[in-house]
Amino acid sequence: MEFIEHAVAWCRGEIFEGRMLALFGASVVALALAFWKLGSTPSARAMFLPLLCVGLVALAVGISMNFSNQARIPAYRAAYAEDATGFVESELQRTEAFIRWYPYTMYTFSLVILVGCAIFLWKPTPLGRAIGLATIIMGLSVLFLDHFSEERAERYHSKILEEVQQKGAAPSR
Repeated sequence: MEFIEHAVAWCRGEIFEGRMLALFGASVVALALAFWKLGSTPSARAMFLPLLCVGLVALAVGISMNFSNQARIPAYRAAYAEDATGFVESELQRTEAFIRWYPYTMYTFSLVILVGCAIFLWKPTPLGRAIGLATIIMGLSVLFLDHFSEERAERYHSKILEEVQQKGAAPSR
């Protein structure tokens, strides 16, 4: 398999992840609207705005991921056709830069979940608990998606390293 196919597969994985995030966001927005229209208790009514915010952010990020990665595929193919070695080298540098951030993302959003739990427990008003629950949902969704994104990035990075090794060039660091 030619290296460009690995790059395209990585983009397609990001597109799938973006679509799942957009679907999740749309579902959370629908849930927020259901709480707004059908909720009869103060706690149910308080869920509307926090869930709407989480859903809209997830929807926007998911749509953005979908379109940006769809645009990357032809750009990647063109860059690879123009200079395959340069493309592989640039992808090596790019993946090394963002792979370093995965542990920080995991720690940060684990902390976000704990903050959501704290808000839920120590702010026992309907709005406080709604904000706490929405914060937990947002943190869990990022951890869920980043788990799969990290695995895909590591696999892609290993393919880049294999390609560099096959070409006999030393990876730049």
